[in-house]
Amino acid sequence: MKCPRCGADMKEGQMYCEHCGREIQIVPEFDPALETSLHKALSDVGTQIAEKASEDSKPETDAGQSTVPEKQPSMKNRRKERWKVFAGLFAAAALCAGMSLIFWHHTPEYRYEKAAAQMKEKSYDSAAELLELLVEQDPRNVEYLNALSSCYYFEGKLEEAKELCLTILDMDASCEDAYRRCVAIYEKQNDYAAINALMQSCPDVQIQSQYLDYMANPPEFDLQSGTYREAQNLKLIGNAAGTIYFTTDGSVPDENSQVYTSPIPLKDGGYEIKALFVNHYGIASDVSSADYYIDISRPDAPYVTPLPGNYDKPVRIEVDVPDGCSVYYTMDKTEPTASSTRYEEPFWLPVGYSTFKFVIIAPDGVTGSVTECNYTLDLHPLLSMEAASNQLLLTLKNAGVVNSLQGDVPDGDGRNLYTFKYALTINNHHYYLYREYHELDGESNATGNDYVVNYMSGECYRAEKQEDKSFKLYAIEQPENGQE
Repeated sequence: MKCPRCGADMKEGQMYCEHCGREIQIVPEFDPALETSLHKALSDVGTQIAEKASEDSKPETDAGQSTVPEKQPSMKNRRKERWKVFAGLFAAAALCAGMSLIFWHHTPEYRYEKAAAQMKEKSYDSAAELLELLVEQDPRNVEYLNALSSCYYFEGKLEEAKELCLTILDMDASCEDAYRRCVAIYEKQNDYAAINALMQSCPDVQIQSQYLDYMANPPEFDLQSGTYREAQNLKLIGNAAGTIYFTTDGSVPDENSQVYTSPIPLKDGGYEIKALFVNHYGIASDVSSADYYIDISRPDAPYVTPLPGNYDKPVRIEVDVPDGCSVYYTMDKTEPTASSTRYEEPFWLPVGYSTFKFVIIAPDGVTGSVTECNYTLDLHPLLSMEAASNQLLLTLKNAGVVNSLQGDVPDGDGRNLYTFKYALTINNHHYYLYREYHELDGESNATGNDYVVNYMSGECYRAEKQEDKSFKLYAIEQPENGQE
């Protein structure tokens, strides 16, 4: 077939010329039997009208006499003439109506309306046959393709329905019906990755918003990449219910990486954050990333006294704490953090060898450098810790605090235990400090009483801590008389 305007070759059934763009008028295919029948009926009507007109035009004659024309037609003849006109007009109208009826039954509009009616009655097979003819005549008509896809879907021809939907979306990326049907098909097939890919390619955010639960968008960061002069808390945002996995060292995250549950603290230095979102259908997003550099002043390493070294007398460890900051320390050689023991006040150096690590943490959470101190406290006492403990129990027994060297209390309800805590110096005298615990039914609780034993002389006292953190000593047998 050739274009009547430019003569270019055209494919069979094509509705417009791809070369010049002219629309081609398709002559409907007539039903031969119906056409023949209608022509015969109209021909008979025409013949009858012609014969009637011929008879009416002959003059009336008597038998054996010549005809004599009348001067004027009678009223009867005029009526006959009018009826002839009416009959002709009626025949012409019938002919036009018949032709119109034949043409209408073969128009795309009629076929589409009939297919829609059949779909409403759930006669999808019959509707699909009509729609397939329409698609053959107009393969780029989205309305026909959409209706045919719907028929295939309800017939259970899911692959055919899906292919038509994808064809529609290639021509009209905003067709909601095509997206809805495609998603339904993929869901029946448990192909959630295909749903995510389909919606990621959708340019219409309104349509995307209806299917966010199926989508796996890369996580969003609430901070732009760049340099910051203060510590930051980075929030990662997912588009739907699911899990965000992230790394801070630039490595590619997967489902074995750290799970995002709260804002990521960016304290000091450089961070290369990468994040991955996995929705509750198990579909993973692309990886999103951002680079940050936190350039802020870090606290100095804390100043600690005494200096690391060997000591033969009790000494207290003191740390300078800057205003608004906190100091934390460890004694197991691990790096101190905000979860370590907090330094509250000076404390006595433990007997023997020990390693301390101290760090200052600023109010904004920035951690300073670590100060490490190694100490050895070798007292050279006359009394060992065990001997001093026995001396304390003997003194307490003599004072009536306990009934035996095992610490049994006078009322017979449980016993007292005395645990060594540290060595200390009070008024230039050196002591071991023991803390009293009461043990009953397997449970041990501090009583609030502390006792000291002079590890050179063996003298025992009850020690009471004052508001200025110093100790006041009381003779055990005479608690009302104290000595500082």
